[in-house]
Amino acid sequence: MRSLVDPANPSTRSTPSTEQDLVIAAKHNHVLSFDNLSNIRPMMADAFCRIATGGGFGTRKLHTDTDEVLFNATRPCLLNGIPDLAARPDLADRSIGVTLPVISSRERRTLGSFNRDFAKAAPFILGALLDAVSTALSRIDSVSLSEAPRMADFAKWVVAAAPALGWPEGAFLDSYAANRETSDQSAIENNPVALAVMRLMGAQKHWEGTATDLKQTLRQRFPTLTDDPYSFPRQENKLSAALRRVQPPLRRGRIAISFERRGKSGERLIQITSI
Repeated sequence: MRSLVDPANPSTRSTPSTEQDLVIAAKHNHVLSFDNLSNIRPMMADAFCRIATGGGFGTRKLHTDTDEVLFNATRPCLLNGIPDLAARPDLADRSIGVTLPVISSRERRTLGSFNRDFAKAAPFILGALLDAVSTALSRIDSVSLSEAPRMADFAKWVVAAAPALGWPEGAFLDSYAANRETSDQSAIENNPVALAVMRLMGAQKHWEGTATDLKQTLRQRFPTLTDDPYSFPRQENKLSAALRRVQPPLRRGRIAISFERRGKSGERLIQITSI
């Protein structure tokens, strides 16, 4: 995929260890491609989110004490691995998940054979992509979305290109919504806080209390989900932050979480409601 629009050697690389490495890679590549990933650390998941929608990074200029160098980039990223890599809800919101079928032993091919056939097909694939870009450019101002997803500009662009791709009206948005629903399920299943809240609300319509109350309730009722201190926060402020992070997929799963202060003391309360 990358070789069609941004050929490079090597075409894929291992995941960067710091945000600075990621931004520097973005400055020298139009498409970022990372292969054979086992997981994405929270810090790098946040960095990938910023690269996907546009973000900057500042660092001290070499051989100076006060000068700063600023990097800013927006790049598409290809992340390949066996497990669900976009486990964090904010990264899943910016992603399209593709699960490839298993290739049987009878259908496997040598790399040389595959590359020869791809080289023959590449000009036609690129031509089709350029037709889609041309169509999108001519239609983008006339396209309107009845409902805008999280990545609204991306969705509008693809809808504008759809006629050149042979897709019927509405087909992309339906497919995109189904993909995001699958991503939401994966994000919840891989997040003990979200999964515990889902199970809590499976038995009731409304819950209200402080972060301390919620922590104690979830730990008492779902010990197997909440025993690990690395995946289930022990501090109330970190639990509140974890709840805010999973708000979007839970809301799409018909569970609303709200935060408010009450009384003269400004006590912080959490409300969880099945909608």
